[in-house]
This record gives sequence, C-alpha cells and structure tokens, in this order.
Amino acid sequence: MPMVRMKELLEAGAHFGHRRSAWNPKMKPYIYQERNRMHILDLSVTVKKIAGACEFIRNLAAAEGKILFVGTKRQAKKCIEEEAKRCDAPYINSRWLGGFLTNFSTIKKRIARLNDLEKQEEENVWENYPKKEEMVLRRELAKLSRNLGGVKDMNELPDGVYITDVKVEETAVKEAKRMAIPIIAIVDSNCDPDMIDYLIPANDDAIKSIRLITSKVTDAIMEGSEVWRKKREMEEAAEEKEEIEEVETKAEEKAIEQIEKIEEKKEEIEEKAEIEKVEIEVKEKKEKAIEQIEKIEEKKEEISKKRVKKKILRKDEEKVEEKIKEKEKGVGKKSKAIAKKPKASEKKEVKTKKRKKAEVKIEKEKPEKEKSQVKKVKKKTIKKTIRKTIKKPIKKLKTSEKKEEAKD
Repeated sequence: MPMVRMKELLEAGAHFGHRRSAWNPKMKPYIYQERNRMHILDLSVTVKKIAGACEFIRNLAAAEGKILFVGTKRQAKKCIEEEAKRCDAPYINSRWLGGFLTNFSTIKKRIARLNDLEKQEEENVWENYPKKEEMVLRRELAKLSRNLGGVKDMNELPDGVYITDVKVEETAVKEAKRMAIPIIAIVDSNCDPDMIDYLIPANDDAIKSIRLITSKVTDAIMEGSEVWRKKREMEEAAEEKEEIEEVETKAEEKAIEQIEKIEEKKEEIEEKAEIEKVEIEVKEKKEKAIEQIEKIEEKKEEISKKRVKKKILRKDEEKVEEKIKEKEKGVGKKSKAIAKKPKASEKKEVKTKKRKKAEVKIEKEKPEKEKSQVKKVKKKTIKKTIRKTIKKPIKKLKTSEKKEEAKD
C-alpha cells in the first residue's frame, strides 16, 4: 500500500490552511493550530486519511473499478492529466460539463461525436470539404477534445471520483453525491467535509501538495490494477486448467466409449461366430436326420413292395389251387366209370403239398435278400406241380378213354 510520510507533506506545504475568516467550523477536528491568523492542518490525521483513501482506491481498482480524476483549476490541470495517463484513468481538467454524471447518456453521444471527428481527421476526409466547413469541424473537434478528451474511452459511469478542490468542483461533488458515487477529495480548511466520503485534509492550492497526494492515489490505483491483473491471470489459468481437464475427461470418456463399443463388437462377433457354429451343427444334424429319414423311407418302400409281392404271390397260389380243385372236380365227373387214380399220382400230390409247406417255412426263415430267389424257385415248382397234377392225369384219362373205345 502506498504510504506518505509527514516530512513529505511538510515539504510539499500540505499543512497550510486558509485564513481564520474563511474557515469552515466543520473542519475543526482536522486543524492542528492557528498561527498568524492562518490555520495549520494536523498532518498526522492527513497521513491516516490518505492511507484509508488509498486502501479504498486499491480495493476498488482490484475489483476492476474505474476512478474519474477531476481538477479544473490552473494548479491541478497538468498534474491531473499526467497522473491519470500514468494509471490509464479518465480525467477532466478543463471544464466540468453540467450533467456529466446525471445526464451521462447525452455526454456519451458527444463522446461518440468526438471519436467520429477524430477518425475523419485521421482518414483525411476534410481535404475535399470547403475551407469554411473544414474550419467549423476543426473548431468543433478542438472544443470537444478540450472538454472530453480525457474521457473519450469512458463508456460507463465511474465507480469513484477523485477531486482536487471541493469548492471549485462543487457541481461535480453534487452530481456524484446524487448518483451515489464515492468521492475522494482534498479538503482544505474552508471546505465542507460532510459531502465527501473519503476526505484528505490538506492544502488544495499548492501544486506540490496536489501532486504528492495525486501521485499516491495513482500508485494505489496501479497496485489495485496489478492485483486485478494477477487475479485475472489466475482465473484465466484456472479456466484453462478446467478446460484442459474437461477436454481430458471428454477424451477419456470418448476413449472409454470407443473401448466399450469395440468390446461390444467383439462380443457380437463372438456371438455371431458361436451362432454360425451352432447353425452349422444344426445343419449337419438336419442333413444326417434327413439321410436317416430317407433311408427309413427307402426301407419302408422296400418292405411295402415285398408285402405287395407276397400278397400277389398268395393270390396267384390261391388262384392256382382253385383252378386245380376245379379241374379235379371236372376230371372226377368224367372218370366216374374209370377206375380211381393210381396210387402213384396220389403219392405225388401229397409230396408236392409237403414241398409247398416246407418252402413256406424256408421263406419265413430266410432273410429278405433271398426272398427274390425263393420267388423264382416257387414259380418253377408251381409250374412243375401244375404239369404233374393237371397235364399228366389228363393225358392218362385220354389214353384210358381211347382204350375203352377200342375195346367197345
């Protein structure tokens, strides 16, 4: 924090007040003594007040607040301009425009006009204008720059006002009080301290005194702005860290999501492979089952064919037997007069019947593959039996009939 010594204030003449006739009784607590009808200000109080004012200014600047420097009298003009430029603060050192704080919207328009005229001058737009018009514009620019040159970069109301002389800048004090803007001011023995929030009891006429106190105020502003810059840098660094952390977390989340997706794809691929294996196995089982079914069907067809053949053979055998019986009946009728069949033929018939029964038993015992051969044998045996049982007796009957006719 910028501190001022009592010796510096003494050298600058900050302890000299006004004559007794011009003093304000409200300044009594800040007066040390009276000498030669002149009031001497108490510099110990002044040091404390400067420290308190500088602390407030420092905190205000650290919170990104702006302070307006006001000093329009001849002793303070140059000092106010230099110190305000040093700490990059707005200032008024020519004339206080009425309504600067209470009617700031119109002042902003005049500031915009000033900036517009400066741009036109830089771009050499006025060279094509008539001389009279150019002179009018230059006069307007000079007037605006004289009154508003120090506040051309100000877009908002200030957060504090520093005033070098309360009596001269009475309108500025009233407007700041009306707008509830804190006032830091150098207050001499002839001023009213009730209007000031942070007063500095000191000589407001001496150039050295004004310069010393104003330099301490600017130092406090610079310290506060440095604190604000450091805070801003810290905040920016913290924001950068947060952004980096967010980016890292997002990258990690994306990586995790990608890994999860890859794992899901792997699982899907594995499931698909397993499904394909199962499908292949199912297909193979189906094919095997189909083959088995086909084999079973083929066997069924073979069995059914064999059954049909058996039925056909049985029917043929029955027909043959019926024919034999019919022929036997016919032969019996014709050979009533003829003697009975010879015993040899009867024996042959019995033998044929026994053979048939034996063949049937053999067919049942034989496997299915030998049935076809049995059928062929059956056919041959049937033909032989037919020849033996039917044709030979018929021939014998004919021969016997011929013999009887010859006898007759």
